[in-house]
Amino acid sequence: MTFRVDGVPVPQGSKKGFVVGKRAVLVDDNKDVLKPWRRKVAAASDIGHTFTGPVFVAAVFYMPRPKRPKFSLPGVKPDLDKLMRALGDGMTDGGLLADDSRIVSQFIHKRYASDSNPPGVRVLVMEAGEET
Repeated sequence: MTFRVDGVPVPQGSKKGFVVGKRAVLVDDNKDVLKPWRRKVAAASDIGHTFTGPVFVAAVFYMPRPKRPKFSLPGVKPDLDKLMRALGDGMTDGGLLADDSRIVSQFIHKRYASDSNPPGVRVLVMEAGEET
């Protein structure tokens, strides 16, 4: 199955911890932008099917091009692994994956957005076989 999420991809950030009363609370330090991004991923990946076994995920994140890019490819923040963490959690939130621990193989890229590929992410998810 394939899907696309439009918008600037947001990485799963670090956690902040604090105490409320006698309870410890953890929150994402970028929750104001992360939560809407994960909701978009969840909505796009909600196809009425849940992968319960091992899966292969291929994803291409299209990042906005700065006015003066440092490199020809987006070798700058955000980190690719943190973008993938947000994607995996969003697919779990949307019910596409029983849990993002089901991802056993992945092929991920960061590229600059263009007219034909605006900011966002293109995703392929398929059952993993022994050969993946």
